[in-house]
Amino acid sequence: MKRRKARRTTVTVYQASSVELSKRASRNSLSVEVRSGKDLLGTLVMGRGSVQWWPNGNKTNDFKKSWTEFAKLLETSMARE
Repeated sequence: MKRRKARRTTVTVYQASSVELSKRASRNSLSVEVRSGKDLLGTLVMGRGSVQWWPNGNKTNDFKKSWTEFAKLLETSMARE
């Protein structure tokens, strides 16, 4: 029986030395690249007003939620477990 090599998930954060996300009209954001092995799963972008998930290969449609909506989504998900 052949054993499959386990894929390791890696997370890479690209940021300046300091990122101020809460400044009004700030264009700063924090991008987090999520990979399984060498395969890019997607990019999580966090900014002042929202959280966005960009799946790999998708440049036009993102999953975008305000911070309040994102918190409610996580709470709902945790309640189901």
